[in-house]
Formats: sequence, C-alpha cells, structure tokens
Amino acid sequence: MIIVNTKKIHPKAIVPKTATKGSACFDLYACEDFVLGNGYFHRTRTGLIFEIPKGWNMKIYNRSGMVARGIIIPNAPGIIDSDYRGEIIVLLYGLFMKRQEIFQIGSKVAQGELVRGESVGFNVVSSLSNTERGSGGFGSTGK
Repeated sequence: MIIVNTKKIHPKAIVPKTATKGSACFDLYACEDFVLGNGYFHRTRTGLIFEIPKGWNMKIYNRSGMVARGIIIPNAPGIIDSDYRGEIIVLLYGLFMKRQEIFQIGSKVAQGELVRGESVGFNVVSSLSNTERGSGGFGSTGK
C-alpha cells in the first residue's frame, strides 16, 4: 500500500476512501453544497491537497452512477501531476440531465486512482518499424 500525504484546507473536507476492499479507485467528495443544472459547469471543491509521490500521478474519473444521471467530468480522466500542490477541483458538467441535482457536503463527485508514471524521452529517427495496421486511423479496423 502506498501512503499519500494529504492536507485538508477546508473544515468539511473528507479524506478519500474506497467503498469496498475490491474497489479499483477511491472516492472524492464535495466539501461544499451546490446545485448542478443541465448545460452548466461546476468547479467542485474537495478541500484537499495531495503530495503525490514522485514517479506517480493521480487520475480523476467519472462515477458511473453520475454519468447515468447525465453528469460528466468533461476532461476525464483528469491528470494530477506529482509536483502539483493545489486543491483538487473536480469540474462537473450537466450534459443530459432531466432535472437539477443537489449536491451536499460529503456527496461523492468523482473517483481517483494513483498510477505509476514513467518519465518519457523521445528519439527523433528517419524511419519507424512497419506494422500490419500501418497508418490506418479512424475506423480502419472495422466498424
């Protein structure tokens, strides 16, 4: 188990936790009440700052139950770099909502995952190896 130093910067912030022992991700919670309507964005505060270990990053994902109600995180997965020391804000958007939704302090708003991330370097070359697919893009492998 990896431990992430976590700072609460809002008195109502809730430290993330997994729902079950088999959960792949941990839940992130709102630290303030708000209402989200169809066609609107909301910058949802978690009240938390994380010290993500070097060589790791955090990915922020939609919760399936929220997507089923028409609420998405438009930039999902959101990537939180290990050198970021600001509050985790989850951008929610009402895409196909049938009605406004009220979120209260402690509402689950997203799920996060800590992921190991290797540093990447790039080598400029004059040619690359061939593959069966080649440069076939959108729809090239069938419908």
